[in-house]
Amino acid sequence: MSEKVKHEESFEFQAEIKKLLNILSHSLYTHKEIFLRELISNASDALTKMRYISLTDQEYEGKDLPMEITIDMDEKDRTLTISDTGIGMTRDEIIQNIGTIAKSGSLEFITKLSEQAKQDSNIIGQFGVGFYSVFMVADNVKVRTRSYKDGQSYEWHSDGSGKYFLNPIEKERRGTDIIIHLREDEKEYTGKARIQSIIKKYSNFVSFPIKVCGEVANQIAAIWKEPKKDITEEHYNEFYKFITNTEETPLFRLHTSAEAPIQFYSILYCPATNYEIYGFKKLEHGVQLYSNKVLIQSDCKVLLPEYLRFIHGVVDSADIPLNISRETFQDNRIVHKMKSILVKQLLSLLQDIAKNEKEKYETFWRQFGRILKEGVHLDFENRDTLAQLLRFNSSRCSDSHGLVSLKEYGERIKPDQKEIYYITAVNRETIEKSPYLEIFRKKDIEVLYLTDPHDEFLLSGLMEFEKKPLRSVDQANLDLLKDGDSKIIDTSSEPQNYEEIFNHLMKTMRVVLADKVLDVKESKRLSDSPCCLVNPDGMPSVHVQKLIQMVDTNYKVSKKIMEINRKNQMIQNLAKMNENSGYQSLVEKIIQQLFENALMQDGVVSDPVSMVQRLNELIEELTMATLGGGKKIIV
Repeated sequence: MSEKVKHEESFEFQAEIKKLLNILSHSLYTHKEIFLRELISNASDALTKMRYISLTDQEYEGKDLPMEITIDMDEKDRTLTISDTGIGMTRDEIIQNIGTIAKSGSLEFITKLSEQAKQDSNIIGQFGVGFYSVFMVADNVKVRTRSYKDGQSYEWHSDGSGKYFLNPIEKERRGTDIIIHLREDEKEYTGKARIQSIIKKYSNFVSFPIKVCGEVANQIAAIWKEPKKDITEEHYNEFYKFITNTEETPLFRLHTSAEAPIQFYSILYCPATNYEIYGFKKLEHGVQLYSNKVLIQSDCKVLLPEYLRFIHGVVDSADIPLNISRETFQDNRIVHKMKSILVKQLLSLLQDIAKNEKEKYETFWRQFGRILKEGVHLDFENRDTLAQLLRFNSSRCSDSHGLVSLKEYGERIKPDQKEIYYITAVNRETIEKSPYLEIFRKKDIEVLYLTDPHDEFLLSGLMEFEKKPLRSVDQANLDLLKDGDSKIIDTSSEPQNYEEIFNHLMKTMRVVLADKVLDVKESKRLSDSPCCLVNPDGMPSVHVQKLIQMVDTNYKVSKKIMEINRKNQMIQNLAKMNENSGYQSLVEKIIQQLFENALMQDGVVSDPVSMVQRLNELIEELTMATLGGGKKIIV
C-alpha cells in the first residue's frame, strides 16, 4: 500500500453541500466563468491576511516569498492551476473552510435561483459558496496547502459527488495550490487569452499581482486615490463589482476626499438590492479600511453607523497606523472623525438625490428605508437630517405605492393645523376602513399611513417635525377636536328628547364596561361609525402596546376611552331600547359586542370564545323576535 493511500482520510460532505454541488454541477449556468473570480478572491483574502501577519509578527514562514497569485494551464491534460503565497490552511481549517457552507440561508437562496441561472453571478460570491462554484467546470479538484503556522502540508481532493479525501503531503512553500481537472466541454479555460479576459472583467483591482503564464494580467490601481476626472463610469462599476463579488450596478456612489484636519480618500457605494428583505440575516458592514493602500480591516464596523451597514466601499487614510488593533478602533480619534465626515456626506448625498432624482430615491427607500430609519433612534446628531429623508404612504397618495416626506406634508398643511397626524395598521386597505379617519376626511386633513408597525416607535421617538407635534389619530384630545368643533354635529334630525336618552345610554355603557374602559364619551370625530376606542393623552397606541406585549407577555394593553356617535342609527335605536327595562339583557350584550367590535377594528380580539357565545345569543334573540317567538323589539 502506498504511503499516500495509507494516510488518506475520507470525509462526507455536509448534507447542504451535497445538495449545493448537485445544483452547481447540473444547472445550466450562463456565467460559469465566475468560478475563477471566486478562486482569485479567496487567494487574495489569503494574501491579505498574510500581509497583515507580516506587519504584526516578525517570525513567520516564507519571509522571502513574493505576495502574488499565479495561474498556469495545461491544454493537453485539461488542467488549470491557481496558486497563492497566502496564509495556507491547517488540517482543521481545510475541514472547516471546505466542508461547510459559510453563511446561513445560502443554500435556500441558491436553490431558488437554480431555475433562474442568469442571475448566478450575482449570488454565488455573496453567500459563502464561492469555492464550490469550481464544480461547474471541473470533474475533479485538488487543493494542496501549507499553513504559515506549523509548516505541515495537506492535499484535499474530490470529484464533487459527496465525499472528499485528505492526506498529508510534501509541499515546499507556504500557500495554496488549486489544481482543477476540467470537464471535456470546458477546455476553453486552458486558453491564456480566455483567462486574461476573465481577470480583466472581474479581478482587475485585486491588490496583488495575478500572473498568467508568467505575465501580470491585472491592473493594480487604488482608484479611490485618483482624480475623479480620470475615472470612467466603467471603472467605477468594475471596482464595485470587484469589492462586492456581484455583477450588479450600484444604485449610487460617493467618491470623496478630505485634507484637514485629517487626510483620507474614499469611494462608497449603495447596492441596488437589499438582501435583508428577502429573509437573509442582517447585512454585514462592507467598508474596507486601508492605510496608504494597505488593507487594515475588510469589515470595519466603526467607520459607519449600524443604520448605514448596507454601504460598501473603501476608506484609505495615511493617518491610521498599520498596526492598529480592532480593540483600539473604537476609541481612535481619527476613525471617529472620519466617521462623522462620511456620515454627513452620505446623508447630504441622499438629500440631493431625494430632491433632484425622486424616482431613484424612492427605489433606494423601498430597498433600504427600513434600515435607514434605525438612525432616528441611534444618531441624535443627524436626527433632523434623517427625519427629512423619511418617507411614508398617506391619504393623499392614490395607492399604497405612493410616498411622501414629512416636509411635503408640512408644505400642504392647513394654516390652522397645529399637528401632523398618522395612523397605524397592517395595510392601506385596513387603514381606509378605520373610523378614526372620518373627521379627517370631513375636514380634508392629510394623514400619514404607517403599515410598518415599527414606524410608530419611529415617530414617537421623533416627537415633532419642524416644531409640529406628531400625533396618532387614535389619541383622545387631538388639536382638531378643540375650538368648538362640536358644531359639526347636526342635532336637527334627532328624535324628540334624544339628549336625555342618549346621556342615559352613556351612563348604562359606563356601568356595563366599567372594568374594560376608562370612560364613555360623546364623539366629536365620528360621522358614520357607531363607536371607537381612543387612547388617553400620553398613552401609546394599541399597535405599539401590541409590540410591547410581544416582548413582555405580562404586559397588559391599557384601558381606553370609548367614544359614541350620537348620530349613528344603531346608537339611536340602542338608546331607545335602553329606556325599556325589558330589553336590559339584550342592551348589555349589544354594548359588550360594540366594545369587542371596536377592539377588533384596532386588531385586538380579547376573548374570542365569549364573543362568539354572545353573538350566538344575540342572533337567537333577534331571530326569535323576528319570528314572533320572543319579545318584539320596537325602536
